[in-house]
Amino acid sequence: MIGAATAHALAEAGACVAVLEAAGAGSATSAASFAVDVSRLKTPRSLFELAVASTREHERLERTVGRDRWRHPAGTLECEASEDGRRRIRARVRRLREWGHPAEWLPADRARALEPAIDLPVGDAEEVAFFSEGAWYDPPVLVRALFERARSLGADMSWHDPAVAVDTAAGGVTGVRTAAGRRIRTRVVVDCAGPEAAHVAALAGVRLPLRRVPGLVVTTAPARTGLRMIIAVAGLNLRPAADGRVVLHSWCADAELGPGPQWPERDELAARLLARARRLVPALGDVEVGFARVGVRPVPPDGLPLVGFLPGVEGFYAVVSHSGVQLAPILGRLAAAELTGTRQAVLEPFRPARSTTGHTAPEALDESTRVMLSQMTATRTEESAGGSAPRPSGETSAATP
Repeated sequence: MIGAATAHALAEAGACVAVLEAAGAGSATSAASFAVDVSRLKTPRSLFELAVASTREHERLERTVGRDRWRHPAGTLECEASEDGRRRIRARVRRLREWGHPAEWLPADRARALEPAIDLPVGDAEEVAFFSEGAWYDPPVLVRALFERARSLGADMSWHDPAVAVDTAAGGVTGVRTAAGRRIRTRVVVDCAGPEAAHVAALAGVRLPLRRVPGLVVTTAPARTGLRMIIAVAGLNLRPAADGRVVLHSWCADAELGPGPQWPERDELAARLLARARRLVPALGDVEVGFARVGVRPVPPDGLPLVGFLPGVEGFYAVVSHSGVQLAPILGRLAAAELTGTRQAVLEPFRPARSTTGHTAPEALDESTRVMLSQMTATRTEESAGGSAPRPSGETSAATP
């Protein structure tokens, strides 16, 4: 997703662009993403503003390249079972109001009226936060549209041909060699390889610290649930999808994934997620799992994007981020503007140098990253102590990835 957005923006700016894709367009992590607008979860203020700007950029791209819809406006309803979770949502609502972003509290009956498809548990429905601005995305549709337009603007595309070497001389990039034996001469390499970004950086002899966090996303078979909104309740996230399908995700389930790459536990976890979703959306009662995908998410140590030239070799530029579906349009546009001539001040908080020079793991500054890591840690701790993973009643909180 980030590679497609960056290649498109560079081609639009008149750069000579060659895209090297290890697989097919949008077939890896971007296709295994919960893929919703996460502006409400983004901190600090600089990242929140970037996310909001990317929402506007999604809208602009929809007018520019959109043939098939990939952006589907939808509000978010969020509630929690635990007091810690409720405190976190209260703080989020206060923060967003201070920042001028729509956020309000709804009584349970109004929340049910807004989304009749869900059956909120009584205990969870005492406080329901409503975030009216948002959307869910269909990443493969946008990736294809961006690559097609980039190609029409002159970009060269290579599928199933990953970079295997980055050539350097006199401290700078001179070219890239591929698995198929191609040699591309260039003075600039843009690393948008997501969870493989650290590997690509290592080809150039530079370090790019990243966590690799596997995540399970489950999509049901077509259903007639009538679900219209994005739902975040204790330990479970849901959203509508095309053909009446429903998409499910839980950080608690992600914590139970092994190191991969086959993930034999995937199908069992998918069945458990669907069983939990049936309690929340009664119309899913006889609906089965359509497909389940595991994607490996690239998560910088402090949760903030890594955008800019890496110290150590001239001409090696990274664009890597968690929440890539949401942030890709603005990161691609800003990176293209910078690479074609104008340094972008808005990117200063996200420079890779902050992660490559430190020797200790920094605290996660992004709220969604903090919640992700804390939930996964809590789930693993409970399992190692002989407990069971969180169940539908939910003892821990949830955040939309």
